[in-house]
Amino acid sequence: MRIHGALHLRGTSMMEVLMAVFLVASAATVMTVSMPVANVARSRANYLNKATSIAEKELEAIRGSGYSNCTASQLAYFGLIDSSTPVTTNTYSFTSTDSTSLDNVSKVLPNGTGTILLEQADLDLRRITVTVSWTERGSTRTYKLATLVANL
Repeated sequence: MRIHGALHLRGTSMMEVLMAVFLVASAATVMTVSMPVANVARSRANYLNKATSIAEKELEAIRGSGYSNCTASQLAYFGLIDSSTPVTTNTYSFTSTDSTSLDNVSKVLPNGTGTILLEQADLDLRRITVTVSWTERGSTRTYKLATLVANL
C-alpha cells in the first residue's frame, strides 16, 4: 500500500508542477499582450500633459498681462503670439513664440500648433480661448482652455 501511496503522491506533485507552469505561462501571455496597450496609453497621457501645461502657461501669461493688453498688437509685442496678423477671424497663432524647447508647441508635440481666440464677451469682459493641437497615431488631438479677463 505504501508503494501505491508514494506513486500517488508523485503524480499529484507532477500535476501541481504542470498547473503552476500553465499559470505562469498564462500570466506571461497576458502581460505580453497588454504591454503595447500600456505604452500607447502612457504616450497619450504624456502628450496630453504637455498640451495642458503649454495651454495653462499661455493662458496665465495672457491673464497676467491684464485686460488692456488682451489685444493682438499687445500680445505680439509681449511675444505671446507669433504675429498680430490673425490666422482666422480673431484667432492668432502661438506655435513658435517660446524659444525654449520645453514650452514651444511645435517642438514638444508632434505637428503641434497653438492658437488663441480673442473675443469681446461683454462691455468690459474679454474671453480668451487657448487651443493646442497635435497629431497622434494618425489623428489630430486638441486641448482647449478658456478664461474671462475683466476690465477692473
